[in-house]
Amino acid sequence: MKDISKFRGVIPPTLTGWTSNGEIDAEKTKRHIQHVIDGGVHGILVAGSTGEASLMTMKQRKEIIDIGVAAAKGKVQVIVGTGHNCTKLAVELTKYAEAAGADAAMAYLPHYPKPSQEGLYYHYKALGEAVTNMPVFVYSWPGQYGIEIEPETVARLAEEGYIQGIKDSTESLDHTLEILRLTKGKIAILTGVDTNALATLCLGAPGAMLMTSDIVPAEAVKLYDLFQAGKIKEAAQQQLALLPLFHLICTYGMDNLPLVREGAKIMGCDAGDSPLPATKLSPELMEKLKKELAKYKK
Repeated sequence: MKDISKFRGVIPPTLTGWTSNGEIDAEKTKRHIQHVIDGGVHGILVAGSTGEASLMTMKQRKEIIDIGVAAAKGKVQVIVGTGHNCTKLAVELTKYAEAAGADAAMAYLPHYPKPSQEGLYYHYKALGEAVTNMPVFVYSWPGQYGIEIEPETVARLAEEGYIQGIKDSTESLDHTLEILRLTKGKIAILTGVDTNALATLCLGAPGAMLMTSDIVPAEAVKLYDLFQAGKIKEAAQQQLALLPLFHLICTYGMDNLPLVREGAKIMGCDAGDSPLPATKLSPELMEKLKKELAKYKK
C-alpha cells in the first residue's frame, strides 16, 4: 500500500529558474524552492504547469526532477511532474522520478490528441504499474489543457490502486467534491484553485496546491494552520484576504505565469523570466501587482 498520509498541507507548484537563453538555472530554481520552504510550506511540486514543464526537452525534464529532489529532499515532501501526451514518455519520466528519489509523481492529463475516458484510464494504469513504491497523482486542469477527467474515472483508478492522489484544478467545486465523495479517502485530493482551498479542507481534503503560495507562502500556510487549529472563522477571513491576489493572477488569463514570477520577484525571489511563448506583464498589471503585494512587504 503506497502511503499518502504525508501529502498534506500547502504544496506550492514551484517556479523553474531560467537563464536568458532558455536553459534551466539550477541556482535560481533552488532559491525559489528555499523561498517557499522558508515560508513554512509542507511540500513542493516541481515541474508542474507553473514550473513550465511543457516548455522543456526530455533532458530538461529529468534535469529539473534532479534539481528539485536535491533541493528539497529531507526538508519537505517532493512531488515531481511527469506528465506527457505520449504514455510511453510519461512512463519513462515517472520511472525516472522514482529512481531519483521523488516522493510522488504527478502527471497532467494527456490532451493532444484528445483521449477518451478509457484512454485516460489506461494511461494512468500504465503509470501506476511502472513504479513500485512511489505514489502517482493525476493532474487535471481543463482550463489549460481542454480536457477533464470524470470523477468516475478517478474513482476507478483509485479503487484499483493505480493512482494515490489528484491535483484538481477544475474551477467547479462540485467536480472536486464529487471526487472526494466517490473515492472515500482512498487518495489525496488537492485543489489547485485557491478559492476552493478552505471548502475542500472542510470536506476532507488533506491540503491544497496554491499559486499564491509561490508568492506569499507564509500567508497560504497561515490559512491551513488556522484550519488545523479549528479556527474556521479566522481561516475564512484569511481565505478572503488572499482572494484579491488570486483574482489578480487570474486576470492574466491562462498565461498567468509571468504574473506569478513577477510577484515572487517583488517579494524578493527572482527566478528569471519565462521562455517564449510566455510574454511580459503590461505596465498596468505590474502596478496592480505591486499595489496588492505592498500589504505583505515587511
